[in-house]
Amino acid sequence: MNLPLFEQSTGYTLLLVYGVVAFALTYWYSRGYDNNKTSFLVARRELNTFQGSMSVAAAWLWAPGLFISTQQAYVNGLVGHFWFCLGNFLTLGFFAYFAHSLRAQFPEGFTFSGFIKEKFSKRVQNIYIVEMIILATCAFAINLLAGSKTLEVLTGIPFTYTAIGMALIALLYSFRTGLKATVVTEMFKIVVVWTGVILIVPAVVYIAGGWDTVVAGLGGVRGDGASIIGTDRAWVVFATFGAAAFLGHLGGPWGDNSFYQRAFAIQKKSVFKSFVIAAFIFGIIPIMMGLLGYVAAGTGMEIPKNMVGTTNAIVIANFLPAWASLFFVFLVFAGLVAILDSQFSSIANMTGHDIYNKYKTKVDDKTVIKYARIGMVALAIAGFLITQIPGITLLYIFLFFATLRAAVWLPSLIAIVKPKLLSEPGMFYGISTAVIIGVPMFVYGKLYKSLPYTLSGTVIAIFGSAVLVLAISKWKKQR
Repeated sequence: MNLPLFEQSTGYTLLLVYGVVAFALTYWYSRGYDNNKTSFLVARRELNTFQGSMSVAAAWLWAPGLFISTQQAYVNGLVGHFWFCLGNFLTLGFFAYFAHSLRAQFPEGFTFSGFIKEKFSKRVQNIYIVEMIILATCAFAINLLAGSKTLEVLTGIPFTYTAIGMALIALLYSFRTGLKATVVTEMFKIVVVWTGVILIVPAVVYIAGGWDTVVAGLGGVRGDGASIIGTDRAWVVFATFGAAAFLGHLGGPWGDNSFYQRAFAIQKKSVFKSFVIAAFIFGIIPIMMGLLGYVAAGTGMEIPKNMVGTTNAIVIANFLPAWASLFFVFLVFAGLVAILDSQFSSIANMTGHDIYNKYKTKVDDKTVIKYARIGMVALAIAGFLITQIPGITLLYIFLFFATLRAAVWLPSLIAIVKPKLLSEPGMFYGISTAVIIGVPMFVYGKLYKSLPYTLSGTVIAIFGSAVLVLAISKWKKQR
């Protein structure tokens, strides 16, 4: 197979087609949502169960769901694919109850950091604002990188040019009407991705030799990853990837403003149902994408290390006609540009509500939307710059922010269901200490391949934050 498969003109045409479709849909279905704060930031709080579940599922479908699931199946086999998918599926159903409870307690809220401010203090709110801004930036970067790298592999367009194009397309229509434009493109995204999963993946499996090829590839490219537990390989994959991925996924929504934003935008009676249904809408996608990795391993494909992040694109190009690769690239655009605008809406929500409220005492809808749009532009610049770091990969970005966002998981959960167990100093010093110690240890362990540091960093960041928050809170209350 010779890469790239297509001329650069084909890639530019796909960018143009997606941009036209996205602009047309958002222009028609989101008109009038830029006239006040509630419309722009939380879509008038009118999303029904269907719209809400599609939006939540799409917001949870990042580049890892499309790319790392395939990569793990190819590199680590069933054990890597299993740990990646398990937390991914369970998370939204688990989060549903807490999203419902949050909305019941804070029915007119906009952000979770705003809820934290009301419960505790501005300085605890600042921790959440910083964490969520970092996450939004990393999320933006990982999806921008995945889409632009895929187009580079298939069309030869330098990924920098594609990254600029994707960011501008998402920015322009999000800039106009905020969250409602995002929801429109997210619903389109789910339709396109599901179409690809139903048509392309089974076709690849069939042409590659059927289910026997998938079974032959369950061990991954090394052949020793078919067991989830009970082998040395299973333990190494769990310790170096599985634990962080599983716990990071479970803690994912807690540190991501996108999901709180949807909890406040969906009709109050539909919040719980929307998140539960979204888990099933989403869950099948990374499972099916993993089959492409098994096919690559089962047929003995040798994918260069620097291209393993786009294994699915390479497998599709190897087994199916050119039209399938074209559709896959369009699928990637639909999937990842919709995540870019999701993060634009998320950052707009924080800058238009939390940061605006730090400097203004009077609600002025025009100024709120101005602050929101400034946040969007700043996110586009920061996310793009991350993609230009030499040697940056999807996996490094994913594991970093997965651990960071998980550090606020358990304290946030307790703050919703049992706030009386917590104190302001406990929240501030507990979370801060866990992040300052745990995240650097985890990053050091990953960079220098030190298993003890990797595991210790994960445990401290996730469980240490909860222990410290509760212990400090109890000590302060006793004093």
